[in-house]
Amino acid sequence: MIDPKRVLRALAEHWTLLEPLCERFDSGTLSLIELRKQLTAQLPESTPVDITALLDQWIRLDILVPVAKSPNRFELNAQIHDFLAYLRREHRLGLCLEIEAYLRHLERLAGYIKDAFEVRDAADLTRQLRLLDMRVRDVLKKLANDEQALVAVAERAKTSDRQIPLRQRYAEVLATWDEYVEPMIQLVAADGAFEQGVYRVEHVLLRLLGEQQRLGQLVDDDLLLRTHARILEMQTTAQLTLRRARELLLPLREEARRHNAVTRGAALALATIRRKGLDAVPQASLPLFSRPQSTFLGTASQVEAYVYALARFEPKPAQFPKASTARKGEAPRAPRTAREMLERCEQALPLPDLMTWLLAQEPEGATDELLYWFSRLSRDARFQRERLERREYLTAEHRLSLSSFTLLRTIP
Repeated sequence: MIDPKRVLRALAEHWTLLEPLCERFDSGTLSLIELRKQLTAQLPESTPVDITALLDQWIRLDILVPVAKSPNRFELNAQIHDFLAYLRREHRLGLCLEIEAYLRHLERLAGYIKDAFEVRDAADLTRQLRLLDMRVRDVLKKLANDEQALVAVAERAKTSDRQIPLRQRYAEVLATWDEYVEPMIQLVAADGAFEQGVYRVEHVLLRLLGEQQRLGQLVDDDLLLRTHARILEMQTTAQLTLRRARELLLPLREEARRHNAVTRGAALALATIRRKGLDAVPQASLPLFSRPQSTFLGTASQVEAYVYALARFEPKPAQFPKASTARKGEAPRAPRTAREMLERCEQALPLPDLMTWLLAQEPEGATDELLYWFSRLSRDARFQRERLERREYLTAEHRLSLSSFTLLRTIP
């Protein structure tokens, strides 16, 4: 077994040499000659013997491992590579299928937990709960890594060379959307496998908590509550990761799709123009490039029609209203205010029939307005009212049947 301290010491001592090699190993394996050239460029004062000793040390510590069936080619140890990527804050986007595999394992562990509780095996129950908690932490770590990887994908697409065609610049974005975001949307949907799996595991844990209170404790409730809280955190993190992915990649994806549609349309139009000329393109599909001035760019037929219309242009005489024209009808009367109506009603007291008085005051008034004043005046505290028998009243618009009031002055 290799001493971990020696590996960590070697990584610390040779960090400046290993960090550039990580980028090279991301692209593939390296031969022994390529490794020597790389190290010689970084250590110009070293002798070939020193380079050989350094490579031997890395191979003995399993920092470099030979490629299967290619002993002269080497690659970085996978665990070392992941550790260095973590230190360099590099994130590689995983697959949505990995999360599905984690979910299936979580459901199996929930089944084992249920079986262990039924047989009252405290040791096995504790072990399965710890495995479940560990697996949930793995999912959380993967989701955090995926989110950072999605941010890196969006940044690479935005900062890449503008001279490269948009389709090539956004190729990684489109592939990420198809291979990760779309399956993730289906997975995290309300009826998706993720939500259903989380619900099953959560149901087992909550049932276990209830049964422990009824039958007695087999494991500490804190372990169950901590695992349950971590599962809820995993559910929330998955939804937030998906939302973040859509916010980052959806605008770029839509931009690429719009660009592709415009490019295809422009290519078809240019091909038609080259074969048959500009007049062969349908006029409705041609944009009219205009300016605030009276000049414009158009086809030959458009220019000919424009000149023809100018030659036969006749301005229409402007029609203005005459100042001496007298206005017909009377000026509209302003609506009566509540204060005015109350004063007039007080002056007319006693009123033998309120509705008859209102019809006399407003013979052309609208029915709804008359009913408003009837209700307003009959309920006022300064008047004493007595109900009359029901009878019919004719307004300018309707025939009303109601019981009016006799209004008297309130005795102080």
